[in-house]
Amino acid sequence: MKRAIQIFSTTLLLIFTSVVSAQEVGEEYYFTEDKPKVRPFRIGGKLGYPNLIGGNLEYVTPLLRHKLSVSVDYSTLKSDWIVPEEDNADEESSDELDFTYMEGGLNYYLFSPGKGLYVGASYGSIQIKGEMMFFSENSDRTEPGTADIDFSNGSFNVKLGAKLGGLFYFRPEIGYRFTPLPESYEIEVVFDDGYTEMQETPPLDIDSSPQDLIYKGLIANIGFGFSF
Repeated sequence: MKRAIQIFSTTLLLIFTSVVSAQEVGEEYYFTEDKPKVRPFRIGGKLGYPNLIGGNLEYVTPLLRHKLSVSVDYSTLKSDWIVPEEDNADEESSDELDFTYMEGGLNYYLFSPGKGLYVGASYGSIQIKGEMMFFSENSDRTEPGTADIDFSNGSFNVKLGAKLGGLFYFRPEIGYRFTPLPESYEIEVVFDDGYTEMQETPPLDIDSSPQDLIYKGLIANIGFGFSF
């Protein structure tokens, strides 16, 4: 036991010494060489999946010679933004859904400080809440019932992307979600007469191949914005 503690303590000491030495070398490089021209703050938008449409913030830290950054994504989309409430107020079949996506993680630029090709790791959360109307599958009821939607999906993600440009940048990204969306989602449909019915409805249409790739964990988006 004492031998194991000694080995563990020695290992920690060696790791600490290595980190301090690496930091000193980095600081020496930072102050003796020309400072890399990095615009560390980035603000922009993203289009694609799972973001749909939303904003992105990134900060390139001084760590690892300005190659490590912190990135945050946020998207929110409401059904009444697409179809105004006054336009569908009289329609009994109208649906109300709120989509929210949040993601936070780290990017590491492989070749140049704060630009070019990078790999990333993050955690993202999809939330869909609202109310939808469904027709009965097990009875002859002609009026639709109502289902409360409360769907969430969180996943660890890996990405490969590229930050292209300077003041104005363009950013393509592809990646993989380790917890893809389920192919079916169980809901309880409640009808006006009190009758309830369980149905399995996919959150999205997966009959065609692009949607099928989404359900298998594909990440694909395009970003753009400004650096300063």
